[in-house]
Amino acid sequence: MTQLRTADGHETAGLGAYLTRLVALDDRAAVRLQGTGTVVGVWGGPPLDVLTLRPVALGAELPDALDVTVSVRRLLDRVDPAAGTALEVELPPAVTGPAWAGLLPPRGGWRELATVPAGAIDDAVRVAVEGFRRRVDELSDDERHSQPALEAIARQLWGQPVLAGVPLRAAHAADLVGLLSRDGEVRAMQSGPWQRLACPGGSVALRQDGGGTGLGLDLGVWSLLGTGS
Repeated sequence: MTQLRTADGHETAGLGAYLTRLVALDDRAAVRLQGTGTVVGVWGGPPLDVLTLRPVALGAELPDALDVTVSVRRLLDRVDPAAGTALEVELPPAVTGPAWAGLLPPRGGWRELATVPAGAIDDAVRVAVEGFRRRVDELSDDERHSQPALEAIARQLWGQPVLAGVPLRAAHAADLVGLLSRDGEVRAMQSGPWQRLACPGGSVALRQDGGGTGLGLDLGVWSLLGTGS
């Protein structure tokens, strides 16, 4: 069984928080772990038509390249976010990955389009969340319980560009899984049809053509998640 040792308590807490947020969005979620040397990337597929990536620094070098898909809940059961120290984590058994796990964005060929302070992106998410709440409050009682009405608002708000054409839903996803903060910078990048927001805690990727991730665009989830972190 493969074991990972996080570099320190900060990495343990960050991994635990990321997994906790993913499982809160989808109780049956899986993650794909890819790693070499002393870093492992933890890919997630929250039901927002995006892919999220959190890098985790390791305290010991991997003996071989790692590439495995596991259950988020089972992995989280083995990670104590409050440990406060480096942690030895035994990976749970591999699972059959969801469609998105076989359709990851390219590792190279990324072109930087724009860079802004992370606080500006965080502000944009807060404004959109408040806008969603306000517009829902303006609906009639019948419309407020209408999925099409909520989806129409979500589509309009989260489809707006936030940076260099990357839609706001990418920033919203980064916030929901804990990759966005007010410190540091956020970079918009592109590689072929793929767009990416590189945030302080990790990255969010999506395709401009709306295809290839295998994650149907779950507007209902957006509607119910009219909140920020």
